[in-house]
Amino acid sequence: MAFAVFDIETRIDKRLLNDVFHAGEKLGDDEAYGKLIGEGGFPPLTLHVPISIAVGKVGDDHALHAVESLALANYSEERLCREFWDRAERFAGCLVSFNGRQFDIPVMELQALRLGIPTPLHFSDAGRHRYDEDRHLDLFEFISNRGAARLRGGLDLLLKLIGLPGKVGIDGSQVQRLFDEGRLDEIHRYCRSDVIQTYFLFLRVQLIRGRLDADSYQSARAASTRFLDELGHPCPGPMD
Repeated sequence: MAFAVFDIETRIDKRLLNDVFHAGEKLGDDEAYGKLIGEGGFPPLTLHVPISIAVGKVGDDHALHAVESLALANYSEERLCREFWDRAERFAGCLVSFNGRQFDIPVMELQALRLGIPTPLHFSDAGRHRYDEDRHLDLFEFISNRGAARLRGGLDLLLKLIGLPGKVGIDGSQVQRLFDEGRLDEIHRYCRSDVIQTYFLFLRVQLIRGRLDADSYQSARAASTRFLDELGHPCPGPMD
């Protein structure tokens, strides 16, 4: 089976936020956003707009063969969403994410609704079945036993737990500021870094759940080491 490890980065739709949550208050969009941030907590999924999506292509051998940022040529947010769903609908393998069922996929579903993107395979019973790990393996759900255990520290902690650098320099809380400053290339690099590291977490999960034996794990890891060069970090040991 082929796998596609994916991650999205988003901005907040400040206009929609202002129109819906501050109607009649005569606030500017940035003022409305400032109030939202001042209230703390994570902004509602309904306000998130994808601005970067990276996909790691993993073969039957579990090796990472390529990592691609979508829609870089003639970039637009709409083209980004359409390309994601076009690929997802044609992909016959397993999607791999970290917290994708609670964040990435719901955000992309809302964009399909917003833009009128047909996604019949995804919205079939098999496509959205929460417990079908052959179509979508959410590493967060697997490691947390579908929420039964708390994972304080999240992805950053788990990556460092297995010897990877984790979130270095940029984390998700900085993406909106980078977007507002026009630093989209940095967001693309951050998204790509997350996909590379999520792949190595996926590989370790496949080992502990018995989908790979030790030799196959080490072979796939060795074949994928070159992607870690982008992170400036050595490849983790097989059991580190």
